[in-house]
Amino acid sequence: MASISNYVDLTISVNTVGLARAGFGVPLILSATASWVERVRYYNDLAGVAADFPVTTSAEYRAAQVIFSQSPAPKKIAIGRSALKPTMSYELSAITPTSNVSYAYKVNVKGKGFADTTVTFTSDASPTDAEYAAGMVAALNGVASKNYTASGSASPITISGNAAGDWFSIEVVDVNTQKVTMVHADPGVATDLTAINLEQSDWYALYTLYNSKAYAQAAADWVESNRKIYLSDSCDTNSILTAAGNGEWLDTIKTNAYTRTGGVYHPSPAAMLGAGLLGRCLPKDPGSVIFHAKSLNNVPPVVLTATHRTNLTDRRAGCYETAAPGLNLSFEGKVGSSVMGYLDVRRDLDWVEDDMTKSVLEVLAANDKVPMNDIGITLFESAVRASLQRAMTLGIFNKRKPNVTVPKAADISSGNKAARILPDIKWSEVLANATHKVIVNGTVTN
Repeated sequence: MASISNYVDLTISVNTVGLARAGFGVPLILSATASWVERVRYYNDLAGVAADFPVTTSAEYRAAQVIFSQSPAPKKIAIGRSALKPTMSYELSAITPTSNVSYAYKVNVKGKGFADTTVTFTSDASPTDAEYAAGMVAALNGVASKNYTASGSASPITISGNAAGDWFSIEVVDVNTQKVTMVHADPGVATDLTAINLEQSDWYALYTLYNSKAYAQAAADWVESNRKIYLSDSCDTNSILTAAGNGEWLDTIKTNAYTRTGGVYHPSPAAMLGAGLLGRCLPKDPGSVIFHAKSLNNVPPVVLTATHRTNLTDRRAGCYETAAPGLNLSFEGKVGSSVMGYLDVRRDLDWVEDDMTKSVLEVLAANDKVPMNDIGITLFESAVRASLQRAMTLGIFNKRKPNVTVPKAADISSGNKAARILPDIKWSEVLANATHKVIVNGTVTN
């Protein structure tokens, strides 16, 4: 019998074309003490971090511990190695040293190589700024095994790391008596981030440990150009003591209208508030979580007056406070730009851009040829609609039937046809948005 293959030879094959989507759940801690050769390492648990960084003394371990202690926690984190190390430095000042009253000046000091310590200097009944400076310098330099040196004969005194990369936390206990800010220079954080991202780019949210204005602003400027997000801590007491517009770091985030950078205040850099928020929110899918009203594990709340809180919100900055007895919550989750609004919106739109771009590209990759006719154009339209549908399912958009328009093949210019460019696929959607505050009005009659 003759074989049918002499007449018809049919082969069915199964091709899977799928491009990996970006990792929108992976935070990166930028380290100045990592000793390995590569620029990035990934960790699936805290035990892995402990193998590379001292458990009790390293800032990297503290940050990772806060991240992994959230529920749910990220499946993995990245730590990036900085080759250019900052020399950490703070300025500490007395606010009212000349009043005829005795002041106790307290700071909590935490760092590498020494135990967590509370440093106290109590002035006499007629304090002067020189007396304050001498007393605090002596008290700070009296901490055993410290990795910094305090100096100065008047406010502000300076507390600087003994070597580049040395990390330590200075927390003012009473912001009515002292103010503090980080002041070290940027050693070249953008250069380090570029090298890190070139080696491994499968991370999304940046977290830094040396947050002077110069350092953090350089990191923010890099992030704004590289499709990541950045949540920066600040311990600068001017953020809560002064009205918006004074130019410190959290104020600068708003002034520069950053669309990918948000800031949070905590008096203790060792609290790692930003790390806690990233650990709490990044495990959730885009569209399903906001950075506002989140309870965090292993992050102490901050006591704020109404004025402190207003000064922060006027800067579009956030914090972590006790909202009710036994309930601590974060606020606000904003970025510097009032147009972009919120960190979650930026993350959601980044997901849409990534998913839709790769969905359209998959059409090209899955077909030997997509004709420039109405049938071919429909393939791209379907890819766009499918991406928007996924975004709606995640909770990013509201519309069940988004507006998508595509050109007719007959209307495409000869120039675009010659260049093989399909123009003018357009869509519009409505953000699902989220609730931050609820107002309830009740009436009771007798």
